[in-house]
Amino acid sequence: MDEDVVHLNVWPGEWDLPSADPNCLATLAYCRFSGVPVKIHKDVNPWRSPSGNFPWMKHKDISQTKVTDIFSYLRKQKWGSDFNLSVKQSADAVAFVALIEERLLPGFLHLWWMERDTYTNITRPFYNKATPLPFKFWIPKRYYTRAEQTIYIGQGSQNISQADIDTKVYRDAKDCLTYLSHKLGDQNYFFGDMPSSLDAIVFGYIAPLLNAPLNSNQLTNHIRTFCDNLNTHCCNIKREFFPLSLEEQKAKEKKKVEETEDTEYPNKKRNMILAGVFALTAMITFAFVHGIISIEVIEEEDPS
Repeated sequence: MDEDVVHLNVWPGEWDLPSADPNCLATLAYCRFSGVPVKIHKDVNPWRSPSGNFPWMKHKDISQTKVTDIFSYLRKQKWGSDFNLSVKQSADAVAFVALIEERLLPGFLHLWWMERDTYTNITRPFYNKATPLPFKFWIPKRYYTRAEQTIYIGQGSQNISQADIDTKVYRDAKDCLTYLSHKLGDQNYFFGDMPSSLDAIVFGYIAPLLNAPLNSNQLTNHIRTFCDNLNTHCCNIKREFFPLSLEEQKAKEKKKVEETEDTEYPNKKRNMILAGVFALTAMITFAFVHGIISIEVIEEEDPS
């Protein structure tokens, strides 16, 4: 019955991920972990959401937009991946989620919205492609302002320079990643062999850092260099719970071929021109050598 189905509006996917947004990714992962009967709506108009952003969960007459509130509601409906956690493990999960919001989130937002290269080549193009007119004109600006407030106002910037805050948010984010790596250790998931809400939230942040075509940056470099188990953790979740469909795989291969052709086109054109010049030169040389073409010089007599 439709009343038993949870409706979930999320930002569309990108970079082989089901959504490009960390909160949407976390919610999708939790639903997969928990076997929630969910109908996913890839949405591009956050104006419909009560919070002006996604994810947006609707079930019966209940509507939730905050990730932790969505998780809490689903648990109350007997859908959840945390039922097997002990009291201590549940407390640890809450503590680590709070740590992520305090330490990792500002650095993550800084990378996606404040770093000029990432914003120009990754963040803004995604929203320009994903959102129709007129939303593409104001949504990126709105999210940029929110990110700026979280980073600078949230860090108490009254007596601290912007450069010092930039340094601090990345240092805090890398420290958080290191804490998470130590907590995970050599386990499959943070609390053993079953994924939890903490695994979902961590996946939401780590997956875009590893899958988006980002240039060299502090967070991705830190994960790959010092927190490889988080890399493995993310890849395992993506492979097990979000495998590409046959249609998505074909689209990926087609895109790869098109990108290769676009990259090779200038060289291909240059090579064709050079080959043509070489062939023409060889033909003319052959013709001269074999007397097919000759040049006769006629000296005119001086009329005087």
